[in-house]
Amino acid sequence: MVKVLDIINRIEEFAPLSIKMDGDPTGFQLGDRQQVVKRVMTTLDVRPNVVAEAIDKKVDLIVAHHPVMFHAAHNLDLASPQNKMYRDLLSHNISVYASHTNLDKAHNGMNDWLMEQLGLENVRFLDENDDYSIGRMGETKEPIDLVDFAKMVRDAYHLSNLRYVKSDLGQKVHKVAIIGGDAGKFYPEVLKAGADTFITGDVYYHTAHDMMASGLNVVDPGHHVEAVFIKEMANILNDWKRSNKLELDIVQSEVDTEPYNFL
Repeated sequence: MVKVLDIINRIEEFAPLSIKMDGDPTGFQLGDRQQVVKRVMTTLDVRPNVVAEAIDKKVDLIVAHHPVMFHAAHNLDLASPQNKMYRDLLSHNISVYASHTNLDKAHNGMNDWLMEQLGLENVRFLDENDDYSIGRMGETKEPIDLVDFAKMVRDAYHLSNLRYVKSDLGQKVHKVAIIGGDAGKFYPEVLKAGADTFITGDVYYHTAHDMMASGLNVVDPGHHVEAVFIKEMANILNDWKRSNKLELDIVQSEVDTEPYNFL
């Protein structure tokens, strides 16, 4: 018999909460740690359509990358879709756990998964003085044109498009840093590490200007590339299930939570 707490403990062996970024509201989000779990669903985001999917699939626990509660609720008015979602989760006995910046920093975690898809060489921590660096560095086999590299990133992540920023220095791409999600604020650390190109999502307009002027190429594939979490976390839980001969179903969310549409 597997309980929510057993699954939490397994995830936190891989990505300890102690390594999360300050202020990140990650970890156990909602439900009962002692609840028996027969079916787990992995997802990037917990949104109303994801919860509907979980109810339909008779899920007992949702394991997400992004916390469902980034901001505290100021009331429980069910006219709010967010509040109604909480009600639906509780009324169907569905617990929620999120593994966010701790998973970004974990060994063989989010930023390693994203880097693996690019096939870069000499992969290492962005901050080599930190046992759990927030980002990763890698190198192309030889310097390549920024536009060609941006196309490579687009194809590796199966995107229809992406944004890029060309450094004022106009240099080619060779030493590449990556931090999944919204990590533009870390660009000074990226420069300090010696990167000429930075891959991250949701780059703010004025930050893009600062990066460009500082001599940094930027490739912005968006935030949703972190959906790799759905498959990779399911793999982690399935390996644990097999090695312990557990009676547990692991399903992957099929809901696309990308909020943006492109013309």
